[in-house]
Amino acid sequence: MMSKPHYQQISDSIEAQIRSGALIANSKLPSERQLSEAFATTRVTLREALSRLEGKGLIYRANRRGWYITQGRINYDPTQRLPFNEVISGQGRQPYTRVLAQQLAPTKPDIHQALGLAPLSPIHRVRRLRSVDGHPVLLEENHMNPAYFPGLEKQDLGQSLTRLFEQQYQVRIATMELNMYPVALDPERAQALGMASGGAALFISRLSRDQGGRVIELDWEYWRHDALNIQLAV
Repeated sequence: MMSKPHYQQISDSIEAQIRSGALIANSKLPSERQLSEAFATTRVTLREALSRLEGKGLIYRANRRGWYITQGRINYDPTQRLPFNEVISGQGRQPYTRVLAQQLAPTKPDIHQALGLAPLSPIHRVRRLRSVDGHPVLLEENHMNPAYFPGLEKQDLGQSLTRLFEQQYQVRIATMELNMYPVALDPERAQALGMASGGAALFISRLSRDQGGRVIELDWEYWRHDALNIQLAV
């Protein structure tokens, strides 16, 4: 019987430590130099083992800070327009939202087209970083038709936009069009999520209509690939 390749032996060993609870969520792995010495291997072989674990969603690489054990995945149903805070706190986790930017200005042609707005017309754009237990997991970019949300820039944009739409503007999201696929993060988005450029993420695009059938919002979500368990009720 052939023995396993060395990189697989290393990844199996580290995985066993993670699954046993000996290595806990958010704890940092020893440096690559220390791990190479511990397993008597080369950096190349070690990185192959670490990449294998990263692919399984068991560890993640924080840009310039090393390798960490991932948290448990979040159960998430993208077809349900539930507020992020409610989804996360409902699973016994601690949510946090940081508003990175907001502006009222023209943007890319495909966004204007999706919202049914004329070229160069202003669009409300909000960029937010969502975290779970202090760990960034989601970069969210919201694009909204300003005709339906006057004065939005004066509101608290760290709260649930879904609830804000309902309570301040009497606009309720009735239907959504979803697209989901894996992407490699560009340097700016990767940096926001604490990842290396080119890191894997799940992209979710959500085009929302209100109770009258009007397109009101285009939401782009960039989730860390190790953060989610997609769970649909059908």
